Amino acid sequence: MRVLILDMTHGGQVLAKRYLARGEEVTVVDVYRISPKDLVRGLERMGIRCTETAPPEHFDLVAMPCHCPDHFLEGCTYDERIWFSQAVHAFYDEKRFGIEITGVKGKTSTCYVLAHILSAWGKKVYLHTSRGSGPYGLGRHFITDVVSIAPPYILEHPKGDYDIVIDEVSLGGSGRADIAGITNLLEDYGIAKNTRKAEEAKKDILCSNVNIVREDEIQIWSKYGKPLRGYLKRVSVTGDSEFGRPLRVEVDYGGKHALDLDGSYLALQYLDAMDMALEICDVMGVPDYAVVAALTSFKGVPGRGEVSVKNGVRHLYERNPGISHTSVERTLSCLEEMGALDDSVLIVNPVSKKVCDKLDEDAIAAVATAHGVELLITAGDGTEPEVPAGKKTVIRMVKEGYQ
Repeated sequence: MRVLILDMTHGGQVLAKRYLARGEEVTVVDVYRISPKDLVRGLERMGIRCTETAPPEHFDLVAMPCHCPDHFLEGCTYDERIWFSQAVHAFYDEKRFGIEITGVKGKTSTCYVLAHILSAWGKKVYLHTSRGSGPYGLGRHFITDVVSIAPPYILEHPKGDYDIVIDEVSLGGSGRADIAGITNLLEDYGIAKNTRKAEEAKKDILCSNVNIVREDEIQIWSKYGKPLRGYLKRVSVTGDSEFGRPLRVEVDYGGKHALDLDGSYLALQYLDAMDMALEICDVMGVPDYAVVAALTSFKGVPGRGEVSVKNGVRHLYERNPGISHTSVERTLSCLEEMGALDDSVLIVNPVSKKVCDKLDEDAIAAVATAHGVELLITAGDGTEPEVPAGKKTVIRMVKEGYQ
């Protein structure tokens, strides 16, 4: 069988090796033309043909990411086309307990909260997120590799002695996890040059075991015929929200528990992530004492909602590939609830010009204006703007490249 695989940026080379091992004739296309030459040469030595455009030939099967535009297929013909998620489904052979999380917002936070609880419970956890991959233990993520969160990398985890593997997935998933979760569909944004929607890709994470989705989004996902369990509001704020101070909450998990969330991160922004993580813990039978102790010791995701006060000025730092007008609105709303938006400035800094082009500056500006916040957006050239004098709150958001 002749197989054509598009996109080496999002795991095409991973699938190419799998199809080759199955005895297929494989061509893989570096559609964005940014793959390292060593990677390309290595694939060619294995017997995989590498090109930068789809050859004008006929193929039995095409595998590509759901978000990849069809124009990259111009010139070739094929009998069948599948998305990367479907290809991963066919090759998935993981024997360890697998949890996969996708969604529009909150994926990384949910994975970290969950890893922290399960690790504190005594499980050996391997965590793969947009920040990197590696074991999670002792309250830390020991990152050993940084790879995409595209579905094919689910097939690439090391063979270490882990009880549980937690995967953050960008679009779709293996469809074979023991527990799958969709945090939300707050934006059903366009993909593949707006020829498809995010929902079409994210639905592929749904498995035949347990699927956790928002209670108010069950109707969205029910049409795909998979078992669903809605997650409810298990964590509610009971005390005053004050910048840089612990947040008093009540946790509904095997009874009511009062506890303080650490003040070193913007805990208000994590409540939905905690709700989903606790629903998954409930499915897994994690005892309430372990959950409560872990939430109390959790200190947030490094670089995601970090807060500090220096010389009387409040600082919030956010580094995230998912920064958009929606995430900006969420952050500013949290700060407003805490009374921390007076005399504030928001600095949005794309890591590169290419990432800058993906920002909807007008939408972000509208959100900032609605909250009365001064906005500075850098050009993505590495320059750091000077903070205007007299600001009491400085919000820095670094938008990374998409994974």
